[in-house]
Amino acid sequence: MSTTNSPTTDATRARQVELSPIHDFAAKLTQPSTIHILKDYVRWSAAWRKERAQGRTLDHLLRQAPDYAPISINLDLTTSCNYACDHCVDMDILNTGIRYDDEKLKDSLREMAGRGMRSVIVIGGGEPTVHPTFPQMIRHMKSLGLKVGVVTNGSGMKKILEVADVLDEQDWVRLSLDSGSDATFQAMHKPKKAITLDQICEGIGPVKDKNPKPRIGFSFIIVWNDCEANKTKITSNVHEIVQAAERAKRYRFDYISFKPFLTRAESNNAEIVGLTQEENRLVGIMADIRRRIDEAKKLDGNGFKVVESTNLKVLENGTYRNYTDQPVHCHMQFFRQVLSPLGLYNCPVYRHVPQAKIAEKHSYSDVPGLKETQKSTLQLVEKFNAHDECKEVTCLYNHVNWFIEGLIEDPKKLEALQPSAEREDYFL
Repeated sequence: MSTTNSPTTDATRARQVELSPIHDFAAKLTQPSTIHILKDYVRWSAAWRKERAQGRTLDHLLRQAPDYAPISINLDLTTSCNYACDHCVDMDILNTGIRYDDEKLKDSLREMAGRGMRSVIVIGGGEPTVHPTFPQMIRHMKSLGLKVGVVTNGSGMKKILEVADVLDEQDWVRLSLDSGSDATFQAMHKPKKAITLDQICEGIGPVKDKNPKPRIGFSFIIVWNDCEANKTKITSNVHEIVQAAERAKRYRFDYISFKPFLTRAESNNAEIVGLTQEENRLVGIMADIRRRIDEAKKLDGNGFKVVESTNLKVLENGTYRNYTDQPVHCHMQFFRQVLSPLGLYNCPVYRHVPQAKIAEKHSYSDVPGLKETQKSTLQLVEKFNAHDECKEVTCLYNHVNWFIEGLIEDPKKLEALQPSAEREDYFL
């Protein structure tokens, strides 16, 4: 499979200056605590390319696969959800009744932690706090020395409070709220059991009082007029950007993050920025969003921050297409994966998409399964053509994939590579 760069690749990568520190994955992979994993992967990949050029098959080198688990995983604890959001990108897999064997899941986490896994983002597929053993699972992860992030709809803040004592400075909780008023919250999220936006936000104070160390964020996906998902128009919330920021600061969130609406591509079910508007109309939409975010940014200070996602920045400045110019090989699927009750997948963008499936849900639960999964991961790196599959995806891993590609193609770059600063940030 060709790895030839497009003619604009170097210029494209040089313009990728919008990356926020949380999305600078190259810096995360080159921390002193992780750079050896990166180097071992690069050396293996370079050896494989030499073997392939000589007509040998991948099977020969799989016996020498790097003995690591992914550094970071997205963990879908459950497919159950207590909301009925029209815009949910996972609607087709919700409330299926498919679940883990909890003991095998714990075994999987233990095996991965023993082979280099450093962080878990508990997210997606459903609402994690409705999982019956959510507190026990969080405590199990922390007992393994893992950094933990939780993405929640906020309905289960009592369960977050229950585990707040084990969280530390590198851990975080992010609430997906997307609104400044309860009316918009109800229209967008449609909770199945009565709960208001105020009631959710009132759950932040007790957690902060119990343990101020973990960061707690207010997530706001910006939806403008004519955005659609699941063939349904989604409630616009642009007019509530400032109101949401005021609410977040008032209720003691550490930050509010703004990001653009995502939908599913018809061709391969990938999550993409949904641009149904003409380019000239989008300019007007982004100008309105910019004005409101600039107003919200006046609230920065006293421990509170207004954050713009990388996706929002590149959508506004017109460089989002640069992030769709992918190399053939997605190297990040070696370092970051998605574990779901439906199986193990190569990317958050492709959770539950058949062509992105690496293995079954309990594939990491014992040593023989882990060894086979390591091989399956490398096989998918070879087979999954990111240049074609991800051509519509504004990929936050674009920069680091090209960075790793350059190391594989030029051994001198690898030998000259120096560690970055240690941040103990392993969320990928």
